[in-house]
Formats: sequence, C-alpha cells, structure tokens
Amino acid sequence: MPETTKTYADMEILQGADYEMQLTLDSDSTGKSYLLTISKDYTGSTDFGGRTDGDGTASNPYRTQISETDVVNRGKLIASDAGSSADSTISIKLYAEWTESLDDGFDGKWEIVEKDSSIYTRIAQGDIYVNNSSSRWDTVRTISG
Repeated sequence: MPETTKTYADMEILQGADYEMQLTLDSDSTGKSYLLTISKDYTGSTDFGGRTDGDGTASNPYRTQISETDVVNRGKLIASDAGSSADSTISIKLYAEWTESLDDGFDGKWEIVEKDSSIYTRIAQGDIYVNNSSSRWDTVRTISG
C-alpha cells in the first residue's frame, strides 16, 4: 500500500517530453505486479491520441495501459524494494514519443492497480494535465550533445 500522502497525485505532463514520477509504498513489492491505466476524463466520445500507442485496438479506444514490461514508444513501471526495510517504490515512466501523441489540452485520469496473488487493489490515482509543446519529440530528438 502507498503511504497515505501518496495515494492521490496529479500528473502534469509536458507534451513531447519524458515524464517520471515515483510513488513510495509502505510495504514490500516482492511478488506483486502493477498496472497503470490512463483514460480521458470526458463524457461522450473518449477516444484520445495517446491510446494509439497504448492498447491501440478498436475495442479499447478509451485507455492506455502501462505495465512492468517496457514498451519503447509508450512507457514502463519499475517496482523496486528498498532492501532491508519494508518500503519500496514504483517509478512511472512515460516516454516522450507517447506524451507527444496526447491531444492538445488532454485532461484525464490515471490509476495504478496492484496485484498480490489474486487480489487486485487500486493503490494510487489522480488527474492528468498536458501542457502543449511547440517543440515536438520527433524534431528535438535530433539534438546532439
């Protein structure tokens, strides 16, 4: 379970930039798995640009899911234990190529679900806001240095 102060957080994403957020859990993450779901916060049509690099299927046009399996053009969750203590962290990483695909003015929700044996628990959630960018990932990735 996350600490009480970490169960709700907003993500403010810069469109076309990498994004990372860490959640501190007050328990060991060994043997558990995690899934991040992002969806648009609108009634009516819920399709959004970011879903095309997510599930990308006609049956799931309204959400993107990110797990502990790295997807090059989307993102990854990384769960790590702190060693001898019971605390651990989950790093949420969203890649620039995916954040660029989010619609201008995207307004959405996110949540992380933890699976322990056959029990699923929502451990964190929040809102997502996207700040539009004039520098696009596909053009700025050529910067050398």
